[in-house]
Amino acid sequence: MLMVARNQLIVACILMSIFLLGIGYWVINTLAETPENIVANIDGLSLRAKTLNQTIDTVEINIPEGSDVEDIIQILVNAEVIEGESRFRILMAFGNYGSELQAGSYQFKKRMPAAEVIFFLRQGGITSDLVRIPEGLRLMEVGQILHDAEIIDIQDWQNALSQDWLHIALSSKPNDSSLLGYLLPASYPFREGTTAKMAIKSMLDAFSDQVSPELMILAGENGMTLHEVVTLASIVEREVVLIEEMPVVASVFINRLKQDILLGADPTVQFAVSNRESVGEHGWWKSYLTLEDLKVDSPYNTYLNLGLPPGPIANPGIAAIEAVIKPADTDYIYFVASPECDGSHLFSASYSGHLRNVDKFKESSCGALY
Repeated sequence: MLMVARNQLIVACILMSIFLLGIGYWVINTLAETPENIVANIDGLSLRAKTLNQTIDTVEINIPEGSDVEDIIQILVNAEVIEGESRFRILMAFGNYGSELQAGSYQFKKRMPAAEVIFFLRQGGITSDLVRIPEGLRLMEVGQILHDAEIIDIQDWQNALSQDWLHIALSSKPNDSSLLGYLLPASYPFREGTTAKMAIKSMLDAFSDQVSPELMILAGENGMTLHEVVTLASIVEREVVLIEEMPVVASVFINRLKQDILLGADPTVQFAVSNRESVGEHGWWKSYLTLEDLKVDSPYNTYLNLGLPPGPIANPGIAAIEAVIKPADTDYIYFVASPECDGSHLFSASYSGHLRNVDKFKESSCGALY
């Protein structure tokens, strides 16, 4: 009888251990999905016109001053920003974020991941006091955002851009090139009274803060000047939707540069064809390039010219800059959009493998659009 009871106790302990291990695994996976990683990927998906057109429900909410965690959870649930409370509460508890959530007006998508919601609530989110400058834009696109936010006048922006700027962020920029590539995308507390010069200086300051001396040293060890890094990073920024693919795409371009293979990057052609007529008809980034577009005579056309273009084609984010300085270790030479139609890519080291991947893409629902 004693033996039976002992066996039952052992079985019960084993089952309890398995249960606790399962709970621990789930919690670790939950915590591994850090707000910074999740928001980076989703931010990349939402900010690029290359993604499929989708209708996303958005809601505006207000978190009043003095709101506690329970008040905030109720507001989020009522607005359908989060589907349930459990995941949100677990992340809040383990991160001890209760005192970091900020009051203000926010614009959220419905049914967002809990970690992303917490990220924005800790940052202050998209509030009336913050102007979001997305990654991968040109100088005039940035100016238009500031103009639409009633921060600056477009003519003042153009005048400020044309001035001679002395800043540590521009230490490797050729004298005849513009500020394109060096205005770091981020959310800035610009308000009425912020001048164009103040806005530009804030973005240059942010660039020099994020691009650390360690990164610059590593870039030099890789044989690249900072201007070359920013130039390639701007191409990676425009090519990539999913942030985790940036180091892989960067490795493709670096492998091509080392082997004297044309970069063949569509965003450089989009930049090259963007004269006033094209911008008026297609916007700053023409979605569908023609064979004639690929033949445009421009030093920025990487289908015709070996090596990097003369300078950046957009303002890259810090993730793209880091991806170029610390690329993945691959032998890939080619990539094409994935048939999953989720913004990911298929990579290959051989042309035959690339052609197979192209066929897979063409047979997909998104490939039918091309």
